[in-house]
Amino acid sequence: MIFYSLAAKLSWAAWVALAVLFLFAALIYSFIYEDRPYPNIPIVGKVPRDFLNMKTKERFVRYANQVLKQGIAEFKGKTFQVNGANGPVIILPPSFAEEIRNDSRLSFTGVIDHNFFPSYPGLEIFNPIGTGNDILQEVVRKNLTLALEGMTPVLSSEMKLAMSKLLPATKEWTPIQFFPVAPQLTARLSGRVFLGESLCRNEEWLDVSIKYTIDSFFAVRALRMWPPLLRRVAHHFLPEMKVVREEVKTARRIIEAEVAERRRARFEAEVAGAPLQSSDAIDWFDDVAGDREYSILQSQMMLSVAAIHTTSVTLMQLLYDLADSPEYADRVRAEIVAVLREDGGWQKNTLYKMRLLDSCMKESQRLHTVGALSMNRRVEQQGGITLSDGTHLPQGACLGIPTLAMRSTDRWGPDAEHFVGDRFYKLRQQPGNGSRWQFISTSADHMGFGYGRQACPGRFFATNQIKIAIIHLLLNYEWRFQNKQPQSVIESEHIPDPSAEIMIKTRTPEIQL
Repeated sequence: MIFYSLAAKLSWAAWVALAVLFLFAALIYSFIYEDRPYPNIPIVGKVPRDFLNMKTKERFVRYANQVLKQGIAEFKGKTFQVNGANGPVIILPPSFAEEIRNDSRLSFTGVIDHNFFPSYPGLEIFNPIGTGNDILQEVVRKNLTLALEGMTPVLSSEMKLAMSKLLPATKEWTPIQFFPVAPQLTARLSGRVFLGESLCRNEEWLDVSIKYTIDSFFAVRALRMWPPLLRRVAHHFLPEMKVVREEVKTARRIIEAEVAERRRARFEAEVAGAPLQSSDAIDWFDDVAGDREYSILQSQMMLSVAAIHTTSVTLMQLLYDLADSPEYADRVRAEIVAVLREDGGWQKNTLYKMRLLDSCMKESQRLHTVGALSMNRRVEQQGGITLSDGTHLPQGACLGIPTLAMRSTDRWGPDAEHFVGDRFYKLRQQPGNGSRWQFISTSADHMGFGYGRQACPGRFFATNQIKIAIIHLLLNYEWRFQNKQPQSVIESEHIPDPSAEIMIKTRTPEIQL
């Protein structure tokens, strides 16, 4: 009776106000609930009175290493959690790397699904089902890796052409920003293998693939700022989401036209009894897929994003380390020239023989791993899993291992924070270590490409790509910093300062490629 009496006295305006208040409370609750910490695991890096976790997330994005160091120092080999850009993440100590590396109850694709909202138009590129993840994995592991031997001269020619377009031909020291150049170089080289000669030089494709790699991260960040209950509405109006939808539309037009022409040509050649040989990933996807359905757009865009984001940052950091350590740059140049002269140009094992270059790459990656966390996984097991120390990881929980351990003085000695280009060169000279410390190798001590069954399958191609790029950059140019090497401005991804300048001037190469 009291309720009905009260209801009768309330005006329509009051009812509307109550409804709005209830909706607002529900939205705030859903926002907080999504970022709720996992039970029974201590949390590190929480900003006081930050009820919506906005400042806490921003702190981790910008100062991830500081937050992780705090947790490592406080809990000393124990599990803790942080509130990262995409919500809570359980931080495991490196001692768990062996335990989780091949655990099928944990998945990397689950992390992609959690972090990138692939159900929303514009971000569907990150949907592992849409890309035909098993098809994508097979293409990368088999076709791409097998094609590497014959691709070195092709990639070398493409790199030479790309440099002529992107770098100044100056004999005087000239400052440039290498940050925008690195993804251009990477996009052209990876595009040569993924899409063929015509599209890898297509300026519209290069522009959209590079922009999407950057803009998709902004779109995800903008979408995550909204409470979960409103995202299905907000994504229609967010400017960042509109940008990526247009970029996907452009990419679809370019790729689908190329694929249609390729399939027509292959069909006509087969009818004529002279089938065409598969030459790049467009053909490989069709060969591997057979009757299975997949999206050629999503598959190609996913390859592009992965290659441009990780490879360009790795290449950039390597060049910066060599520019900051001219003694190693000179030694690497000498090795490059000696091997190429010995082989008379590009041979099957030419890149493999450049062991000092390989060592410098691994050392640079040790110091500047792309991402503050490695072995990123999501718990897929119903009911969660329990680790050997009794820590329970609930279903849906995201986890990772800090890459800080790769710079530990306990493991690498007093010079662990410094670039020692021949560190891994010397390790490989020890008995039994010939292949253990290659750039492509993975271990619990060096998780630059992850570790275990879900380690990066594209690392073999990335390795060749980076080697070919740096060979051309060192033989044809001198590099130095006017002041000092730039530091990371986004610690959670180890992204260097985009505005940083590096000095460049041309040099006469000892050998023509």
